[in-house]
Amino acid sequence: MTDQAARAAQLRARVPRPPAPVLAEQLRRGLAPVTRRWQELHRRPRASTVVLVVALVSGAALRLVGLGSVGLNSDEAVYAGQGASLAGNPHFTPLFPIVRAHPLLVQILVSPLYRSGVPDQPGRYVAAAFGVGTIALVHVLGRTLYDARVGALAALFLAVMPYHVVISRQLMLDGPMTFFATASLTTFAAAARRGDGRLLPAAGMLLGLAALCKEPAVILLGAGFAFIALATRLWHPVRYPIAAGALTMTLTLTYPVLTSLSGGARGGQSYLVWQLSRPPNHSLGFYPVVVGGSIGLVLIAVAGAGLVLFRRRLSWRETLLLCWVGVPLLYFEIWPTKGFAYLAPLAPPVAVLAAVALARVGRAGRVRAVGGRLLAIGCVATLLVPSIAGIVSPTASGLAGAGGLPGGREAGRWIAGHTAPGTQLITIGPSMANVLQFYGGRRADGLSVSPNPLHRNPSYIPIRNADHALRSGQYQYIVWDGFSARRSAHFAERAMQLVRRFHGIPVLTERSADGRRLVTIYRVTP
Repeated sequence: MTDQAARAAQLRARVPRPPAPVLAEQLRRGLAPVTRRWQELHRRPRASTVVLVVALVSGAALRLVGLGSVGLNSDEAVYAGQGASLAGNPHFTPLFPIVRAHPLLVQILVSPLYRSGVPDQPGRYVAAAFGVGTIALVHVLGRTLYDARVGALAALFLAVMPYHVVISRQLMLDGPMTFFATASLTTFAAAARRGDGRLLPAAGMLLGLAALCKEPAVILLGAGFAFIALATRLWHPVRYPIAAGALTMTLTLTYPVLTSLSGGARGGQSYLVWQLSRPPNHSLGFYPVVVGGSIGLVLIAVAGAGLVLFRRRLSWRETLLLCWVGVPLLYFEIWPTKGFAYLAPLAPPVAVLAAVALARVGRAGRVRAVGGRLLAIGCVATLLVPSIAGIVSPTASGLAGAGGLPGGREAGRWIAGHTAPGTQLITIGPSMANVLQFYGGRRADGLSVSPNPLHRNPSYIPIRNADHALRSGQYQYIVWDGFSARRSAHFAERAMQLVRRFHGIPVLTERSADGRRLVTIYRVTP
């Protein structure tokens, strides 16, 4: 061994070695983060995590299973047709103009799926994805306002809610609008929890995106300012709420400004005049009875009971949720035109209010905790059963946005394969006309469309003299359908009078599984 190696060995011998227990402690500390993460991964999941997973899985199943069992309804046909026209699909461009009544954010998102052919389901998958995303957002909302338990339970309620399920299974504008509105509400909640208004512009931007899906979302801006007026700490500094409102209105006005610049302002003005002059289409009890029943009367009762029983615990959290429910509900209750899907953004806060009520019951003692769990199971059962029933046996309820249009897809495909280009059809109403135009690629006009511009949707063209049009050979077919006949017996009878007068011969009849007649197409001669 050389002298240098010997000296190195002597130096190593002089350095004291730490005892074995010290080495073990250092190793344990170094591996602590890895050990802790390993234990978290293998720890028994919390109940709230299990409920959230069940909510997401069941929500996805309810929105995706059997999605193509029924063809598109009237509104779906219009939105899909607009998307196809945006994509330049020649089957749709002559029949579905791009600029109609509502903004085009959703139609732009689905347009790549309709570039060619006549597909109908792709847009529904997009809508279902927005629906599942809203379930996840409701969990974040409940966790931001309260805790993970409330968030998971609220997500489960929304996942199985018949109202949200039926809207999410259709290519409607209301589902994506609800997604962005719920994201805005969650951002409002985060801003209020932090007591910092710097998040308000983000909430305003998200609300503007909701309005670009469907313009009634702008009403929620009033809900946001009503909450800020009550939660005064968010007024300071004032630049943040002002910026939030400005962002919402800027995004909302993007569509009418661009439409005006492109020369489509006249159609938008006509649509506004028609909406303002429409007579009431439902009674004042429509929302409490029909929409309330679809949201879940038991769920609403639980949410209301929680507000009463735990009124001493009410805080800015409940104020925010009640503003988000109360302002649009009051507006649409006063507005004469009532639609089934108009109240879709109210479903998430109602689910959270019901969830927090049950969570507070669960913390009030062991006996009450058991009762709270049983009540939660009962709420889920009252929602899940009608949701499954609506999927297994889909029907046309007669409410716009509440279901499909049985027989329309089959009739439209028959028209596409058995009639010549340029063929025109008469239908009872514009709903079936939209569906037949989508699938059949042939022009269809409804008898029930009023010749008075103030009493009709400006997107539709009236048949001013059906007898003359049939004698001149303008129309070659008359279509009777049960959906429109239930909505307008007068025009259904008028259609059959024309069939008899012009020697109508039935060339196609579509029936349901139980033998009920859905659609009949008659060929007529002058």
